[in-house]
Amino acid sequence: MPDRYLQAFTCPLPEDIARLKGAGEIDLALELIDRRLKKPLPEMLRARLEAERMLLSRLADSYTLTHEQLLHAMRARVKSFTDQELQNLLAEGLLDFIYVNGTRYYHEDTVGSLLKSQPGLNRRAEPPYDTDRSALDGVIRRMMAHDLAFRYRLRASTHVRTHEPGTLYRIHMPLAARSMQQRPAEEVAASILLASVDAEDAPQRTAYLESSLRASPDFTLEYTVEQRPRYVNALDESLRGPVYPEARPVCPEDLAEQPPHLAFTPYLRALARELRGEETDPVRVARRFYDYITDQVTYAFLRPYRLMESGAEYTAVNLRGDCGMQALLFIALCRVSGIPARWQSGLYAAPGDVGSHDWGEFYSERLGWLPVDCSFGGAARRQGSDLRWNFYFGNLDPWRMVANRVYYAPFAPEKRFPRKDPYDNQRGEMETDRRGLGDGEFTTRYEILWHEESEAET
Repeated sequence: MPDRYLQAFTCPLPEDIARLKGAGEIDLALELIDRRLKKPLPEMLRARLEAERMLLSRLADSYTLTHEQLLHAMRARVKSFTDQELQNLLAEGLLDFIYVNGTRYYHEDTVGSLLKSQPGLNRRAEPPYDTDRSALDGVIRRMMAHDLAFRYRLRASTHVRTHEPGTLYRIHMPLAARSMQQRPAEEVAASILLASVDAEDAPQRTAYLESSLRASPDFTLEYTVEQRPRYVNALDESLRGPVYPEARPVCPEDLAEQPPHLAFTPYLRALARELRGEETDPVRVARRFYDYITDQVTYAFLRPYRLMESGAEYTAVNLRGDCGMQALLFIALCRVSGIPARWQSGLYAAPGDVGSHDWGEFYSERLGWLPVDCSFGGAARRQGSDLRWNFYFGNLDPWRMVANRVYYAPFAPEKRFPRKDPYDNQRGEMETDRRGLGDGEFTTRYEILWHEESEAET
């Protein structure tokens, strides 16, 4: 998505097009957009209509289940699931859907979202959806006793589904960066030409690869990561001094808007005022935001972020969102309250359990920068683990790989075509001389080859 489209989402849609979109009259809405684009328009309105045309054309790709299909899919996992239960979930606002030309369609990942976020359904599922994070309790207790160093070798294996032998592929794969709790990737190796590696402190660090993939549509990237997180009880007011003295200093961007997803809307400003009340201590204000999100926001898989208009506000209004949207809401609430906050993402990389993940950080004069994981905190809240719930305010487990430290940052070298994810990079970006590869055209799988845990040097 070109940069001009990202900013354009702050522009409202013309009323007639907005009404058609809301009513699910997608074909007619697209017709009106095409007619309007033939007329002279201010640049921002033109960009908004072009962005909306792209969004509406692709939105249905993520919403594929009719009511009957969703009911059938749920019964495949929860045999006793009833139509009335589905109606109740709809009434409670727990189902993501759109209307397309008169028919309601639900998000393709609705079953997984419900099994992950609703413990009652999970217990009835066959087989149960794996939401067990109790293994974290042990590592958290060890961290509370002494600082840990966690070192592991990670392999990313990528398969190109739309393979064109002889075509030069330009590839940006996420790579462990230097961060306050992580040492940068070591012993980087690839099965194809590793053309360059970003600086250790790149905002979205990548390994840049080039290859015709003539021999095979598959390639691998390996590197070693070391995590050294520290434990702190952030609410202990006797503690003074930065927990991570080596953290990147506060900069103006840590308090800035980043439309469309980090927009300081009137609703977010009002919500932040209501939640913080008369509290002025940044740590306690941030804890109020964390408590609200982990208590009130239900975890849910979402459509690609490029098909959403305002992520932080969407999460605040709908009270549902995935790890990234929960992180964005936390960051937005902090920033509108004058508390510096920023993004981190990459992987949750535990042995046997590796997947994309996002979280946030906030700053106070008393403790410096601290991490906050609202998604893991919310899961702990649902599972009744106060240990984990309190831990993820101010702390992270050592099973992480941080590749991205700035939300929406360019690559080096820059891509020639729009990114499939313009905001973040966790599974890689790929392009040829003719086009950028989109969702479903390549897949990346991660695995830990070996790992070791030790007490960190003091």
